[in-house]
Amino acid sequence: MKSQKLFVRILCVILALLMISSIVMMVIPVRAVTESDLQILAEKRAALEQQLSDQSEVVQSLTANHALIVDRKSALDKQIALNRESIALLEEELAAYDELITLKQEELDRVQGDEEKQTAAFRVRLRAMEEAGEASLYSYVFNADSFAQLLSRLGDVNDIMHYDRQLEEDLRSAIAQTDQVKREFEQIHLEQSSVYAELAEKKQQLDAQQAAACALIANLDSKSEDAAKEYAAIEAAEQEALKAEQDALAAYAAEQYAAMLAAQQAAAAQAAAQAAAQEGTQTGYAGTYEATYGYGDAAGTGMFIWPVDSTYITSTYGGRSSPTAGASSYHEAIDIGAAAGSPIYAAADGQVLIATYSGGLGNYVSIAHDGDTATRYSHMTSYIVQPGEYVTQGQIIGYVGATGIATGDHLDFAITQGGQSVDPLQYYDQSYLTFDPTA
Repeated sequence: MKSQKLFVRILCVILALLMISSIVMMVIPVRAVTESDLQILAEKRAALEQQLSDQSEVVQSLTANHALIVDRKSALDKQIALNRESIALLEEELAAYDELITLKQEELDRVQGDEEKQTAAFRVRLRAMEEAGEASLYSYVFNADSFAQLLSRLGDVNDIMHYDRQLEEDLRSAIAQTDQVKREFEQIHLEQSSVYAELAEKKQQLDAQQAAACALIANLDSKSEDAAKEYAAIEAAEQEALKAEQDALAAYAAEQYAAMLAAQQAAAAQAAAQAAAQEGTQTGYAGTYEATYGYGDAAGTGMFIWPVDSTYITSTYGGRSSPTAGASSYHEAIDIGAAAGSPIYAAADGQVLIATYSGGLGNYVSIAHDGDTATRYSHMTSYIVQPGEYVTQGQIIGYVGATGIATGDHLDFAITQGGQSVDPLQYYDQSYLTFDPTA
């Protein structure tokens, strides 16, 4: 009898430990998933889709009204830029799905492990019940030597029955939770597949839009009823961009000159104060600003690096036969053929003067390297710097594209001195360059 009582108590202890361990496993916290992030991205994409829809109407209206091709190309460029933003958001959304799937897989592994533990505990109990049998429990209760022992044994049996019910409920809960997580996991995969399909469609649309935009400019003469108006509009856009760059460079030079004067005045005052303190009577400023602070490096003279990885020149500086409709017959820059999206590097240290869109130059950036010299990078897919920002030589400032008056992806690279364009190739070793036969 003592051995039977000991057996039941040991069984109670084992079952209690199993129940406690299962509860502990169930309350382990799960890392928060990023479903709210997906919702935010979806809302951003919805807003962007509305902008795309509005811009499509603008493009259709300009086309229907036979607007100037340069204006239609500008509208197409904006549509393409919005589509690129949409693609970027889709890719960000896919990255969020990847993270969510990883978290959901971890959660699924955890709940499946819980289910396996609950199943194992339930099987242990079933084997124990099978081996002991209900009769043994009855015998254990009614073979008590006293009423107090009877009550104690009834309590033991009640604990066992309570655990049995809890064990069964825990197992059912574990199975249900596993099924729920599996459904969520499958749903996330379906949603991700849908986003992948949408991304592929967007990329096809982008390719078609880019081809249409380039073809529009390539066939300008045949499509325009009055090519002279087109050329005048293009020339006006380019001259407007050049004037903006000249004004910005002049303002930059004035700012630098004012800073130099302030430095000179401060240095003179400091020198006078030091002299007065040492000699009591000597005043004035001996020397020059340059002698005090040294000469600034002329970063734009002989110190430019090549602005892209490609060294293939498709058009040189100077007169040309206008292979691109609407292009200037006197090219005040060089064209470097490069793949769309290739990085564009700052040719030297400097301050960004302009980062904007022009009908002729597309997305372009101008950088001042001193009060007299500037470089300009045109037809970018996009730029990643802003006016007033200081950049270092070799820093990525944007990416190659075909915005503005362009029939293909390339970088239009210009250098100006004193507001006048100069041939950029004079600053480079041309033996490292490859020239297109028609350049």
